[in-house]
Amino acid sequence: MPTPFIAAETDRAPTLRPRIVLALFVVAGLSRFAYFYLDDLTRQIPGTALRRALEEGTGIVAAALLFPIVVLVERRFPLDRGRWRRHWPAHLAGLASYSVLHTSLMAAFRRLVFPLFAHVSYDYGVLGIRYFMESAQDIVSYAVFIGLLTLIRTQQHLRDREVHAAQLERDSINARLESLRLRLQPHFLFNALNTISSTVYENPVAADELIGRLGDLLRLSLGAAERPEITLGEELDVLHAYQAFIEARFGSRVSFSYQVDPATTPIAVPAFLLQPLVENGVHHGLSSEYSHVEITIGAGLAGDRLRIVIENTKPPQGDRRERIGVGLGTTGARLRLLYGNAASITTDDHLADRFIATIHLPARPLTQSSSAPAAPAPTVARADR
Repeated sequence: MPTPFIAAETDRAPTLRPRIVLALFVVAGLSRFAYFYLDDLTRQIPGTALRRALEEGTGIVAAALLFPIVVLVERRFPLDRGRWRRHWPAHLAGLASYSVLHTSLMAAFRRLVFPLFAHVSYDYGVLGIRYFMESAQDIVSYAVFIGLLTLIRTQQHLRDREVHAAQLERDSINARLESLRLRLQPHFLFNALNTISSTVYENPVAADELIGRLGDLLRLSLGAAERPEITLGEELDVLHAYQAFIEARFGSRVSFSYQVDPATTPIAVPAFLLQPLVENGVHHGLSSEYSHVEITIGAGLAGDRLRIVIENTKPPQGDRRERIGVGLGTTGARLRLLYGNAASITTDDHLADRFIATIHLPARPLTQSSSAPAAPAPTVARADR
């Protein structure tokens, strides 16, 4: 069975911390010493503490010296994700080499340290047979080393996959947000250009003012286009520019009022949040040629939540248009992508004379600073058509 392709960025070698590795070897050495020394005490064999300390100490030091070689073998021939089928012969050779080297080092160390500390020579017996005897424990030691390294590698791989999946999800959300934002901006722009086109021959002065207000609005909108979130204060600047355009277009048929708590202006909101909802209110509020619409924008804090309310008056029942537009649906989709269940938009169309859209968001400051200071809100101007 062929080994599946493994991307280099997700196939990192196990990351080891030397202090932790050293501590594990010390614990293993002390555990083995305690086991054999307590066994001597249960057999009522006195005076073996130094001997057992030297034996197990030399054994654990030899294993620690060979551990980097085991690490290199594991990195060259990993066993995770089905690769053991191809790499097991290399580890079989690695096990044999480890066992021979470990036994040889223990024999050399014990011949050296026993005369120095115990003032006796150490008899290791027939070395050829000793290699076979020690191999049983070396198989366990090598398997534990390789098993732990493979476990660490697998955990790192799973963690890398989670990070990669999170990055893909983030990129997907950003792409979807950008798609939704691009749906909003041309929607308004096409309406604005159609308005200017229909005005330019009837009232050139009004058309010129509309072009100027549209330029102000586009400058502010483009300043926030590269960021998924801006402050509520910046969003209100964009809305004031839109207000100037609408008042230049419709004159006294549209009126705006604001009830914004100053404490809410530094709070982060999705860019281009309010204008589509206000445009929706203007569109449906001016259903008939002689109707008038009042737009009210409110913002306040409710605990750790930001509450934004946009209200517009309704025309008489017979003059109303069916409320279907890109603003409400797209705004709801953007909120779900950015905040999940932490944000919501609700509407109330049950009142006889007023439509209400309410947005709830987490109240938190903006984490990204604006690349350029927000332009001042343009002076509100009126031009009757």
